[in-house]
Amino acid sequence: MNEKSFWQFAADSLKDNSKIVLVTVADSYLSSPGKQGFKMFVLPNRTTKGTIGGGIMENQLIDYAVDLLSGKETKLVKRLQHSSKTELENSGLICGGFQSIIFTVLSSKDLSVINSILSNIEKKRNGIFELKHNSFNYYSDTSLKTDYEFNYEDDTNYYYKENIGLVDTAYVIGGGHVGLAVCQVMKFLGFHIVVFDHREDVFTMHQNVFADEKIIIDYKDVSKYINEGNKSYVIIVTPQHMGDKEALGSVIHMNFKYIGMMGSKRKIKTIFNNLANEGYDKKLFERVHSPIGLEIEAETPNEIAVSIAAEVIKIKHSE
Repeated sequence: MNEKSFWQFAADSLKDNSKIVLVTVADSYLSSPGKQGFKMFVLPNRTTKGTIGGGIMENQLIDYAVDLLSGKETKLVKRLQHSSKTELENSGLICGGFQSIIFTVLSSKDLSVINSILSNIEKKRNGIFELKHNSFNYYSDTSLKTDYEFNYEDDTNYYYKENIGLVDTAYVIGGGHVGLAVCQVMKFLGFHIVVFDHREDVFTMHQNVFADEKIIIDYKDVSKYINEGNKSYVIIVTPQHMGDKEALGSVIHMNFKYIGMMGSKRKIKTIFNNLANEGYDKKLFERVHSPIGLEIEAETPNEIAVSIAAEVIKIKHSE
């Protein structure tokens, strides 16, 4: 999900509607369709943005959110069990999981909070988003040690906190055919896209309408434009092995959620050996996913991009 467009939807909607509902998955276990942090806005006419898992459960919760707006319902927390045998509220599903859903009714008075979130997203700075009973807050320029916190005592005594501001960013090093395809797939997945190339006139860079930022620079200098952290994913797909070597050498000392490099096993071994001969610690290469992507016998640029995106998704949701 694109965080900026999600919160912008709320800001725009509150200009035309007196109230909307934010539906948040505060926690989830086992086979719950909606995972912790999933969110959805619901308007009075049932228009939505985002998802909390889809299916019959989501449809029922949309109905409930509309009833909250009309005053037919008042309860702001639902503790759902996805099973026919439970003391908790049944979700209508049989997958066996459990999740807590928080409903937050927003009005124009909450626009300042939403604008603060949008401002931090634009600045690429974290802040803490907080929900309590009838309370919606955002604290700029601070962050949790973990991305989420949830504490529940009863339906009026609970809090949910989440880091919001820094967005998942794919740094695609190499603007050729594969780089273009990777940008397209990662954009579809909601990532902020930064693409690098050392060539000023390569046509695939001109064709790339998916990148949020395009940077022409020597590959050995890409680290100057890449932020470290668990929201950063580095994908090295330059058109030649020297470009891969320079790019990897530039970023290998940095900390990312993911770093991968395209190439045959022989090419990768050569690049690692060359960097080791230049004094790089061989242990650093253990972090590099290479050959890049999940093994799906990918051959075309689009297929390679899908395999890379699949590996990124796997790493993104790992501990």
